[in-house]
Amino acid sequence: MKISIVIGTYNQKDTLEMVLRSFADQTIPPSDYEIVVIDSSSSDGTDQMMNHIKVPYSLKYLVKENKGKSSARNHGVKEARSDIILLTDADMIAANDLLENHLIVHQQKKNASVEGATYNLKKKVTVDELNPNHPDVEPYIKQHFRNGKKLKWSYFLSGNLSLKKDAFLRAGGFDEKFSIYGWEDIELGYRLKKMGVPLIYCAKAANYHYHFVSGEDMLKRKYRMGQSAAYFYRKHPNFTVKMFLGMNPIAMFIFNYLKKQPEKLKKITNQYILEEYYYRLGLTEELEKLKS
Repeated sequence: MKISIVIGTYNQKDTLEMVLRSFADQTIPPSDYEIVVIDSSSSDGTDQMMNHIKVPYSLKYLVKENKGKSSARNHGVKEARSDIILLTDADMIAANDLLENHLIVHQQKKNASVEGATYNLKKKVTVDELNPNHPDVEPYIKQHFRNGKKLKWSYFLSGNLSLKKDAFLRAGGFDEKFSIYGWEDIELGYRLKKMGVPLIYCAKAANYHYHFVSGEDMLKRKYRMGQSAAYFYRKHPNFTVKMFLGMNPIAMFIFNYLKKQPEKLKKITNQYILEEYYYRLGLTEELEKLKS
């Protein structure tokens, strides 16, 4: 067993099935990998799908109480049999050489974490059409990094990430107090960086985020990200983390100005500005709660 894939899921039956099938045609033998699915007590028939799906690799399915994504993933890593763990999500379609490319980097870098290249969809396309050159596919990481580049801890994004199981456990895994959307992966990356575990970029290890979020839903997501950011900062209250989380004077001045001018806020149609506003709204409101 060369690599274990850990997937946490909750009410994602249809995309989870697509993800599991995308791993059925990897360029390494099925005997070299396993998938561990941790289901946080889904109610959409995920259990029935899992009981009937046929795949060539070892597939372990466990159901646990819904205590959030971090808890599910921590449990999955402990159940994994390989020394190398690939963390991904139930809506991330794997390219057929995803695992091979992660393993190549681990052979070259014995103590590293590996960040692959995740692509978002600008609009819905079929699974057969997924490739980096499709006009409706765009990289999640906008910067063009060369293959093998050492990345900052802020790129520790767990939709396409592999690392040694031992390093994950020594770091303490994901902090399960991140119960709201966002930041639990990057916060773990911050701790691993302090432990001396480098993060290496593998542009060849691709997967595709098969998920679509409306503008309104994105504002709700940004608000929750702000709430999670507040906990991140309270846990690591230093200048580096503060600036990374967007708590710089200019951004906070603009936020506070708009908060005091509700009529002007209502007239804003720019999605980016609205997302930044709702992110900092969640951040500031949660920081006030954490003070009490």
